[in-house]
Amino acid sequence: MSKIRILPGDVANRIAAGEVIERPASVVKELVENAIDAGAGRIRIQTTQGGRRLIQVIDDGSGMDREDALLCIEAHATSKIRDSADVGQIRTLGFRGEALPSISAVSHFLLQTRRAEDDIGTEVLMEAGTLRDVRDCGCAVGTHIRVSHLFANMPARRKFMRGAHTEDAHNHETILLQALAHPEIAFEYLANGREALRAGVGKDARERIGMLMGRDVMNEMLPVAYEEAGFRVHGFVARPGFTRSNRREQRVFINGRPATAQVVFFGIKEAYHGLVMKGRFAPTVLFIEVAPERVDVNIHPAKREVRFREARLAGQVVTAAVSRALRGMVTLSGATEAEASGEPSAAEGRVVPAARPFRHSGGGLQPQLPIGDIPAAPAPVEDPPVPVAPSATPPGTSGVPPAPAPAVSLDRPRESDPGLSSPSASAGPAPPVPPPPMPPPVVSGGGAAGGLSGAGEHVAGTPRGEIASLRVLGSLSEQYIVAAGTRGLVLIDQVAAHQRVVFERMLRALDQGEALRQPLLMPATVDLGSDDARRLKEHLDDFGRLGFSIDPFGGNTFLVSAVPARFPAENVAALLRDILDDLRERGRVTPATSEIRLAEVACRHAVRPKDTLSDAEIRGLIEDLSKVEMPYTCPNGRPVMIHLPFSEINKRFGRKETGKDYPE
Repeated sequence: MSKIRILPGDVANRIAAGEVIERPASVVKELVENAIDAGAGRIRIQTTQGGRRLIQVIDDGSGMDREDALLCIEAHATSKIRDSADVGQIRTLGFRGEALPSISAVSHFLLQTRRAEDDIGTEVLMEAGTLRDVRDCGCAVGTHIRVSHLFANMPARRKFMRGAHTEDAHNHETILLQALAHPEIAFEYLANGREALRAGVGKDARERIGMLMGRDVMNEMLPVAYEEAGFRVHGFVARPGFTRSNRREQRVFINGRPATAQVVFFGIKEAYHGLVMKGRFAPTVLFIEVAPERVDVNIHPAKREVRFREARLAGQVVTAAVSRALRGMVTLSGATEAEASGEPSAAEGRVVPAARPFRHSGGGLQPQLPIGDIPAAPAPVEDPPVPVAPSATPPGTSGVPPAPAPAVSLDRPRESDPGLSSPSASAGPAPPVPPPPMPPPVVSGGGAAGGLSGAGEHVAGTPRGEIASLRVLGSLSEQYIVAAGTRGLVLIDQVAAHQRVVFERMLRALDQGEALRQPLLMPATVDLGSDDARRLKEHLDDFGRLGFSIDPFGGNTFLVSAVPARFPAENVAALLRDILDDLRERGRVTPATSEIRLAEVACRHAVRPKDTLSDAEIRGLIEDLSKVEMPYTCPNGRPVMIHLPFSEINKRFGRKETGKDYPE
């Protein structure tokens, strides 16, 4: 008897669903794409419990008759392609005919649909891949699909699903991408009965970006319009001074499809090379249009990734398009022709890499691209310098303000704390207050502290009581403080130390129930994207307890009127966005730890590297560090100080442990 057999259709569909349907957001993506392909002008999405319990998509597209309604739930049934030649020229979002059969195989599936020319619609009901009922129904023109109890027949798969909050975030991002790609379609998204996203019909991409990503973001965007070698690149890129802490807001659409291609992101990175600080990413919304036969959209089961036939050429065209937009920022902001050509300028004494050289062509200025002879892999190019106009942000700053001067001691009375004065400005040092007792920390010898050993008062070789008496010798690489103690040499990471001080100040304010606030001279108006606005509303009370005064100002706009004492008052909007980015990466935060988590994130973004610290600032930072409960690590566990004992120094120099004589 043969060992090989053909799988039943329901089993095959369940296996296919494992590739196509990864999570509720996959269902949302497939159903919304079908609605767009059907010519919908309005799409309404509703989810419950992140989509685990309910996903509902309603559109006003062309609809289907009874015959098509029954065929669409069959495997590999599609209206998008006819023969093998169509596979290489995909012009629609869906084309495989796998989505609806896969979804219906792992859920309770209800389909209602009607065409404009029909008087009555069709209803199809399926449960776990089994057809239960087909009947006439009354419904509006278009298609209504209801998916409930996702993965109910696959309990093992259901266990791997994340919490409702995480799934809601994935659903939101999926819908936001489709809304950005199609400003001519109105979108409405309800999560657990509450409006999470609404986008009316927009006249162009600019209006839709401002609607969904925030007007503040749109105001910092530069238009991109470029065409070369059959590639058309258009959209918007952010000015170099406006960046985020991750690449999440670099969104790319290829032939109207939200997709990723590493060569495109590499091209964007190359265009910003030398303009943004390492680890910072400028938001972009780029639309790339190319002949369908020059791009393969069938390489990923969920169609998230595409591959260009001429990948290196595509990356170079993207680099040229973004570089041209950034070059336009320089010339439009008042730069001279000499400056635009890449010659040094005296404006603020700063230069940044120029865009790629341009040549004249029939379509206007075009970047000089080596189309005929492209290297095997893109490599960074040493660009000639070009000046930046005074209105631009210096390279490497990314719009982030410098770190504030170290705050006064944590243990001074609140009445004597003016909120902005430095330690050297006080009339005299306050009498030392013994730090509260604490359990001794333990740092393993192989940990991140670089060989720190011991515990309790002798962690890192420097007892807490001796930190204040360290003798400062100078600074190293403008990042580390070099000090001498009774037991050897001590290196202090000034950023990590400052973060620890700010963090414990915030925790102390929480314990006291009243945070010290620093009112802003001019309240900052922050216009956020819909996802950031939702996240901020969830944590408004936590922000308030830490010392922020943030009030909703209508829609996705917020008014920031105060920040915690010693918190940077400059560029509050950028700092707030970075904090929200960090909270998103950390995932769902429980109510019991939300304040502490938020304090950890806020202190990390409140303190940034500073060029140099004055002697008074260094001394004040060490004094404050000596009074915190845990001076040896920053809130994220990174070491604050590293101790090099005399015994190790003597060993390196070949001396005896006494340090007086060379060994014989």
